Amino acid sequence: MRLIPASLFGRTLLILAAGLLLAQGVSLVMNLFDRGSSIYRLASYQIAARIAQTARILNRLPPGERHLVVEELDGRHLRVALSRGPVAVAEGYEEHDRYEKAFAESLQRQLGASWPVNVDIASVPRLRRAPGDGTVATPFEIWVARHFYFLLPDPFSLVAQVRLEDGTFAVFYAAIPQEPLSRLESLAPRLLLLVAICFALAAVLVRMTTRPLAELACAADTLGKDLEGPPLAERDPSEIQRVIAAYNRMLARVRRQLTERAWLLGAISHDLQTPITRMRLRCEMMPDAGLRAKMERDLDEMGGMVGSTLEFFRALGEDDRRRPVDVGALVETVCEDRRESGDTVSMLGAPHAPYRADPQALRRCIENLVGNAVRYGGAAEIGIEDGSKQLLISVRDHGPGVPEQQLERVFEPYFRLEGSRNRASGGTGLGLSIARNIARWHGGDIRLRNAAGGGLIAELSLPR
Repeated sequence: MRLIPASLFGRTLLILAAGLLLAQGVSLVMNLFDRGSSIYRLASYQIAARIAQTARILNRLPPGERHLVVEELDGRHLRVALSRGPVAVAEGYEEHDRYEKAFAESLQRQLGASWPVNVDIASVPRLRRAPGDGTVATPFEIWVARHFYFLLPDPFSLVAQVRLEDGTFAVFYAAIPQEPLSRLESLAPRLLLLVAICFALAAVLVRMTTRPLAELACAADTLGKDLEGPPLAERDPSEIQRVIAAYNRMLARVRRQLTERAWLLGAISHDLQTPITRMRLRCEMMPDAGLRAKMERDLDEMGGMVGSTLEFFRALGEDDRRRPVDVGALVETVCEDRRESGDTVSMLGAPHAPYRADPQALRRCIENLVGNAVRYGGAAEIGIEDGSKQLLISVRDHGPGVPEQQLERVFEPYFRLEGSRNRASGGTGLGLSIARNIARWHGGDIRLRNAAGGGLIAELSLPR
């Protein structure tokens, strides 16, 4: 099982999510501890003031009337008891000394008199693991009890003893309101909601950042099929913008180099026409008829190869040569021309709407496919299927087919399955190459597959 995503989008999102969860968790813990400390300070100040006020009242009352005040103050969070001597209190942790000292100083200031004061923070038996208690405290609870006792769900008892002027000890048992760790349970849904919102926003931002990379990968993947496509839009961020700009410059250089190569080879093929023509004239003046016929066949083959090479390397032109074309009428014209030549060609189906194309180039593409079908299969069956995303033109023959391992090789220039170099049986080997170039210039492609009942199917797919 793979834990780390393979895509840049997934990894970036994972890093953001992990960082967000960590930051929110740390922020929550810090806020909880700081809030608990603040609540403790505020509550302790108020309780110290109440204890001091009660102690002053008890000090003024006669000893026989003090029990009335004690009974009135007996409540859940504050109880008062009178004692003739100090009360023994279970010792707490040493870490509580700073809290005890701070509370004693606050109480002494509130009293306004130099009465002896003693403050103790009594421990919770469950955390002290009293014998026979039957409960077990976790290490985390013990650590919190030692350093941040005001965060525990079971409050510690704060015992303040004040010696009155007549020697009586007023013992106050106070329970300071807590900010327990159980608040994490109520804060968890809010934390998850916040994380979900931030995660969704992060996903949108990461997708916006990585989308240009996906478009660049798609454009690079289709570079060999469609060199005439528009350049990619240079989008932010700046690093991706520079990569896309470099890709556009590379695409422009490739187009320029291919154009120059095609022009050079086309010029060479064109210049060969002149010496071939001179040789043809000289051949006609040869006295030997047999030798003259052989020379004429060689010159015809050379002329055909030069013509095919010119067609293969000829630039297909620019987008302004494209216009809406009735593909059904164009295919029907190809079929009529073949029938007039005595070939067996049939057509089935029709497009739903015109297709924007270079009519001459598209006609040449379909003629090459039909010509191959007639040459090797004796007949051609043309089918047209039009959809919302592509226009599909299939040409089927009933010939011997093509070995599976060579279905792509037949598109290579000058490659022929037929072993001899006889053009009457095998052609020049440029027909399918020219057809695929035309298809890819239109943004489509040509694929070959062997039919189930025998023969070969050539599929021309053109995007809508």
